[in-house]
Amino acid sequence: MSNRQAIVVPLYKNTLTAREQFSLERTLAVLSENDIYIVGPERLRPYFEGLSRHYGDKLKLQLFANHYFAGIKGYNKLLISEVFYKPFERYEYMLIVQTDALVLENQLAFWCEKGYSYVGAPMFKGFTTPALPLTLFCVGNGGFSLRRVSDFLHVLRQPKVYRNKLMEDWPGNWKSNAYRWLRDYWCFVYKNTQVNVTVNEDLFWGLFVSARFHEFFVPEPDVAIGFAFEAEPSYLFALNSQRLPFGCHAWERYDIEFWQKSILAQGVALPS
Repeated sequence: MSNRQAIVVPLYKNTLTAREQFSLERTLAVLSENDIYIVGPERLRPYFEGLSRHYGDKLKLQLFANHYFAGIKGYNKLLISEVFYKPFERYEYMLIVQTDALVLENQLAFWCEKGYSYVGAPMFKGFTTPALPLTLFCVGNGGFSLRRVSDFLHVLRQPKVYRNKLMEDWPGNWKSNAYRWLRDYWCFVYKNTQVNVTVNEDLFWGLFVSARFHEFFVPEPDVAIGFAFEAEPSYLFALNSQRLPFGCHAWERYDIEFWQKSILAQGVALPS
């Protein structure tokens, strides 16, 4: 067993679809030498304990207050708070694998050796609906993401307010737009008490924090292609010299025919 990395599978409900179960079982099969945790609400403890027993006690539990899993807003708040990372402080890295993600092959040690603070699938301009012409914009999606725990805690334990320096030289009179000022400029406040409460946690870490903290290392989008795909997987596959990455996120949503063909070529059949 390796104690350098923890694998974290967020769950918020007491049922799994066939494809969600496939994702979980793929994670257990490929990354079995690591500590694998279910992260979810306290209210589902009995279900999670049963799930752990079902898989031979391969799943550990790290549960949090129910309100963090009542919706996306609560989940975002949890993942930009010290509350989430402190229980994993003894690990160097955590790999988050949501149940709409898939581990394609075991490249975990390879990516940990890179020393990045955060890496996930690269995002295009337009994010979940990429704009044409396709242009990679930033890193990276949080549904399948590797996080260096000490770097996340270092950011969250800073006892002062931070502004988003990307906005200092923003063209035009953006300060006259109160919403834009609140959303994009006043972005960092100690221990997750943010003015900006709507930003998704992956953008918070991959775009805003990486711009403010020079010691918070995030790869360039063209490097992160080798880590994971999300939107436009066929396009990313071509950019990655026709090689599959470590994992993928939202494979059912973006070009499922590509994933059915690619995963079948590895000798793994997806559930119908």
